[in-house]
Amino acid sequence: MLYKNIMRLLTGICIVGFVLLVLPFVMCNASGEKVVLVTGLEPFDSYSTNPSQLIAETLNGSLLYNAEIIGLILPVDFNRSVKNTIEAIEQYQPDVVISLGLAARSKVISVEKIGINLKRSPKDDGTWSFPQRIEKYGSFFRISPLRTNVIVWKIRQANIPTQQSFCAGLYVCNALFYGVLGYVKNQNINTTIGFIRVPLLQTQDPKGMPLETMVDAVEIAIQISLGYRGKGTELI
Repeated sequence: MLYKNIMRLLTGICIVGFVLLVLPFVMCNASGEKVVLVTGLEPFDSYSTNPSQLIAETLNGSLLYNAEIIGLILPVDFNRSVKNTIEAIEQYQPDVVISLGLAARSKVISVEKIGINLKRSPKDDGTWSFPQRIEKYGSFFRISPLRTNVIVWKIRQANIPTQQSFCAGLYVCNALFYGVLGYVKNQNINTTIGFIRVPLLQTQDPKGMPLETMVDAVEIAIQISLGYRGKGTELI
């Protein structure tokens, strides 16, 4: 009799534990609310402020186009930026991921289309290392499924200088874009990946862009991105 009571107690504990474990996911799916993950990068090099971080922080917790926006700040590190983003995708299961980075020499919003299987790192003497592959056996190009041309067109309609770009550099921005595109495709996850690079702020460069304008551009990109879903393609 004592044995049966103990087994019943253990069974009850297991059932309660299982319910507590899956309940958040069930509630999330039942709500039907979409989720957009927006990542920004920390300051690096001589830039004490990274506009991409400020944009992600500004949008974090907001509700846009019936989607909850989750902002995440990433380290400027080849491996940890990808690792942290993948962990966030697994945790929040977003419909769309828009990663942001800084293009300090640009004066416009750059909507990226392609992640390239190359990277290079800054050296102590101020020069850069020779480019090397990010993934030894990975495809050379990974292409975002986002309608970047539509995003650029819509942002321009808001009188915000923008361009479609086919190279996000060879530093962390590109490595993050390339790595996350590969993860989503390899895991067959229905999350759409995009990347946008932004210029310096006007407070950093007289020819820079106001933070509010950058936020407006990213919000437009989110709106368009929610309408186009896919995992992207690989070439070569």
